[in-house]
Amino acid sequence: MSAQGLSVDIHARYFKHCLTMLPAQTAGLDATRMTLAHLCLAGLAALGRLDETVSKQEKKEMVEWIYAQQIPARRGNEAYRGFRGGSLFGPHEACENVAANSGNVAATYSALCALLMLGDDLARVDREAIVRALGCLQQESGSFIPHPGTTERDPRFIFCACAISYILDDWRGVDRLAASRYIGGCINFDGGMTQAPLHESHGGHLYCCVASLSLMGTLHKVVAVGDRSRMLRWAMLHQNGGYQGRTNKDPDVCYSFWIGASVEMLGGHALVNCDEVAAFIQSCEAPYGGVSKNPDTRPDPLHSALGIAGYGFCRPDELPRMAPELLLPESIVQSLRAARTTSAV
Repeated sequence: MSAQGLSVDIHARYFKHCLTMLPAQTAGLDATRMTLAHLCLAGLAALGRLDETVSKQEKKEMVEWIYAQQIPARRGNEAYRGFRGGSLFGPHEACENVAANSGNVAATYSALCALLMLGDDLARVDREAIVRALGCLQQESGSFIPHPGTTERDPRFIFCACAISYILDDWRGVDRLAASRYIGGCINFDGGMTQAPLHESHGGHLYCCVASLSLMGTLHKVVAVGDRSRMLRWAMLHQNGGYQGRTNKDPDVCYSFWIGASVEMLGGHALVNCDEVAAFIQSCEAPYGGVSKNPDTRPDPLHSALGIAGYGFCRPDELPRMAPELLLPESIVQSLRAARTTSAV
């Protein structure tokens, strides 16, 4: 598949390099290797270069590494199950602190996505443990915390919980009515979506809310026609070449996916100035591969993967389509849809 607009070959090499070794200044991200792996694989999939860039042997080794991060059963760790972000603490048996050697919803979401892109059938995933952990992490408000012992709770983790449940086709760990009510309370006066009621509208939370509702099958129940129009208006008012994540902020490549995917799910593709969005993403390409946050900054896996996926929404004839509700190839999500057995709320 041709992609004359983007430097596909050098971006494929960039992602392959990031899967192998990252620069020293990224050492602080060691605990989030699972997310980095997900992003690099998603970037390669968005380019249509995953299979030719990552060999069968490399895929096998990555699958084994991912399963090695699955938290085994231990007394008192029911809420800590799932996948951890990396091997920072070494083998599970070497870390006696349950809270330190903990799974979290973000890493579990990324692990499942990475396994699917690597061709794994998820047969070794401890589904029951993950579902039970999700049930422990949902709050009375309907929101989720990423792991026990934290005050963080917002739509980011609702999205991760919904994505996990959708991929596993098991919603027992999520009270969808409560989660949908929480998200409904995040619809802001200006049409955007917020972290919590009465907070500032943000492009990332717009995505997490809209994608969560889409995965739960409650998008059209929670977002009325008028709210949908206001959301699309908010998104279009934040397109200034590229998309701005918040009012009065500079455009940022990552919102090519966060806001761009939200617009796709809300049915507003025809409203987007695709030429401007695509041109902004191209202006952020690094000559040695990767896409940066904005021009003249260094690339990183997150902005590279999300920028290329967002570019695909604007140039569907050039790149494979990534599913807007999950950072996965559309072909994989279609397979998941075909296997759905759980009815919507």
